[in-house]
Amino acid sequence: MMKKITTLKLQTNVFLAFFYLILLGGTANTVFAQDSAGKISGKVIDETGKNMDYATVSLIKSSDSSTVKVLFSDEQGNYTFDQIKNGSYFVQAELLGYSKSNSESFQLQEGKQTIKIKDIKLSVNNKELETIVITARKPLIERRADMLVVNVENSTLAAGNNALEILERSPGITVDKDDNISLNGKQGIMVMIDGKETHLSSTQLANLLRSTDGNTLQSVEIINNPSAKYDAAGGSGIINIKLKKNKIAGTNGTFNLGGGRGNGYKGNTSLNINHKKDNVSLFGTYSYQTNDRTDLMDINRIVEQDADFTSFAQNNMMNSQYGSHSLRTGVDVQTSEKNTISLQVSGLLNNSEDNNTSNVQIGSHESPLDSTLAATSQFDNEFKNYSINLNNTYNIDTLGSKVSADVDISAFFEDNSADYGNFFYNKDGSVMHDPLLLKSDMPSTIHIQSFKTDYTRPFNENSGFEAGLKYANVKTDNNLKFSEFINEDWENVANRSNHFVYTERVAAAYINYHTKFKKIGIQTGLRTEYTTSNGNSITLGSEVKRDYVDFFPNISLSYDLSDNNQFSLSYSKRINRPNYGVLNPFNYFLDKYTYQQGNPYLQPEYIHAFALNYTLMKRFNFSTGYEIRKDAIVEIMKQNDVDKTTLVTNENIAQQKQWFLNVNAPVKFTKFWSSNTNATTFYLGFESNQAESPISYGQLAFQGTSNHTFQLLSTLSADATVNYQSGLRYSIYKIGQSWSMDLGINKSFKDKRANVKLAVSDIFNTRSQHVSTEYANLNTSIDQKRETRVVRLSLSYSFGNTKISGPKQNVKSDEENRVGK
Repeated sequence: MMKKITTLKLQTNVFLAFFYLILLGGTANTVFAQDSAGKISGKVIDETGKNMDYATVSLIKSSDSSTVKVLFSDEQGNYTFDQIKNGSYFVQAELLGYSKSNSESFQLQEGKQTIKIKDIKLSVNNKELETIVITARKPLIERRADMLVVNVENSTLAAGNNALEILERSPGITVDKDDNISLNGKQGIMVMIDGKETHLSSTQLANLLRSTDGNTLQSVEIINNPSAKYDAAGGSGIINIKLKKNKIAGTNGTFNLGGGRGNGYKGNTSLNINHKKDNVSLFGTYSYQTNDRTDLMDINRIVEQDADFTSFAQNNMMNSQYGSHSLRTGVDVQTSEKNTISLQVSGLLNNSEDNNTSNVQIGSHESPLDSTLAATSQFDNEFKNYSINLNNTYNIDTLGSKVSADVDISAFFEDNSADYGNFFYNKDGSVMHDPLLLKSDMPSTIHIQSFKTDYTRPFNENSGFEAGLKYANVKTDNNLKFSEFINEDWENVANRSNHFVYTERVAAAYINYHTKFKKIGIQTGLRTEYTTSNGNSITLGSEVKRDYVDFFPNISLSYDLSDNNQFSLSYSKRINRPNYGVLNPFNYFLDKYTYQQGNPYLQPEYIHAFALNYTLMKRFNFSTGYEIRKDAIVEIMKQNDVDKTTLVTNENIAQQKQWFLNVNAPVKFTKFWSSNTNATTFYLGFESNQAESPISYGQLAFQGTSNHTFQLLSTLSADATVNYQSGLRYSIYKIGQSWSMDLGINKSFKDKRANVKLAVSDIFNTRSQHVSTEYANLNTSIDQKRETRVVRLSLSYSFGNTKISGPKQNVKSDEENRVGK
């Protein structure tokens, strides 16, 4: 009881301290304003009242019409001139395709710190509009103090590629054959869409990204060491995919249709529609995917007992049929000049059926074949998910101060059913005994509710702070029921059935501060999270409760050597809590000799991460980093020498260390041949002092991707991608090397509104995996060949109004404009 009271007091003190920090921030802002010279602020709009971003705004002296300062309006049309001396001025705004417009003259007097100018309206100049082409230079890769940004919008990356392919071509990111996304050799990445977690498995997320057209992406934010604004979970970093915001009046959209063939048929179709009128924007996306595939796996295992041993040679064939529907729709309403309300609803429906057959030859030192096990299994899965997000953002002033609030509600419903058949034969092929027939059903639900509010307050254009609160509540319910066919009837198997309920609540508060002194930028922050959890096995009558408070500091330093070259150094502390499923303490039957078991006693792992980044010429990116994980959560295998079964589970080992060096180099060889090469060298080390079998493994490894694009004609391009992964050591597993090559050709039509792409993945069918382990009494090797060689044909078509109500725009990345210079 005293422990709970102490924890509650600590939590209360943390939250009170947080609000005092907000109060101090406001006081500091006032002091800063009093010490600075005069400020002049305002907004640029068009004749309809729409905010005009990137307009050229000049502050001009009334006496002699000399220009004092020039800047650009921001995305909300706002501008601010600071450090202005007393005098008489007027403001002039201009934008290509529009006529110049001036404000009335005004007097900045001593003691008057800030003047708010009446909105400046720009009128369309129809004569200029017919001829003007704007070329906006935006770097493809942009280094910020706390992240690396890939500006996808209107780049060559967007054309003909889906969101997953764009990730694979981004610095430090790789996607393996199992759809696991890693960053600089580290798995466990948190992938967000528009700053929100997806809560999807790696396969579900990969399928969602495959159905997302690259032209709908604005940018990809790669965050090695996230700031305190983000949840502390996601110890390997965060990838945030930002989708385009519709700024075009009228209706527009994209339609995609694709089909492919490997061992089975694959198909996909999607439709994306946007509509904007006045202050209301509507959007909707629907996609459907189907996939029929066959994978092969061989497992060889030896169980030693004194001078004797038993060998298991297992051949598996796995056929999977998968269908998925996804929907995302929403509305943004600008209720006033300063306030916007957004509502977004998304849903996902997956159905899959897996049919597996395996043949296990069991032998000994006396005979290579003593008996045979023929096993069949059929898994049927239905997965449903819906998510609702409600957001309100209020812009307090023209300096960029704003407050926002989000409410998120998500629900996941999954029903897994399985039928197992195990048939036993003597070495001469005769039946040994009756078969073992089992079936299982496991309905599961996950409900997530969260609320957060964020406050942003700039002190000036170079410094400011952020603060926020978040509360999240999670409840999972898994009810595993096992039955065995005995005496012509199905009977419940009590020792294999289990009902497990898990609840988790996390309350968080954070504060961030950033400033810049000439070429040096600093960002620092602190986040605290208070976690309570309860894992309850109703069947076993056991509970595991936890209650803890953590603090997560972070700091980022940046230095601009020049406009084109930047350094950044960062540190953050992070946490990875165990996945809900691996906490379930019961055995999951995989086959006669293989089980998987959860571990309710898993502790969260804590990560201390350091990273150093250097961006050269806004193109070449170099990064190195080091991280150490305390109580690292690692999957391991255990073997029972008596019944010769293998158990797969997760445990906290003592620590995991990793060092990495990543290079991302986009190169233009000729006018028609360009490439982007991403290479990572990393070291993984594991140490554990477990009494049973201590672990001390480490190995240097390498992985790389090189993509080459050939612009054969203005509307015809081809690309080739080579992937390589060296052998590596991960925990108790040795993983062999693998490589593959992908080819594609892309043709555009109708002013590049339509694209047709033909692609072949793993054209030489070389992408396979060999895994072995010799740990404690384990001696196992696994060879797996998934269906990786697939031919795909896809069509995309953009329709509707795709031009902004204003000047025609031709937006190119800085790298593209630098070609041939």
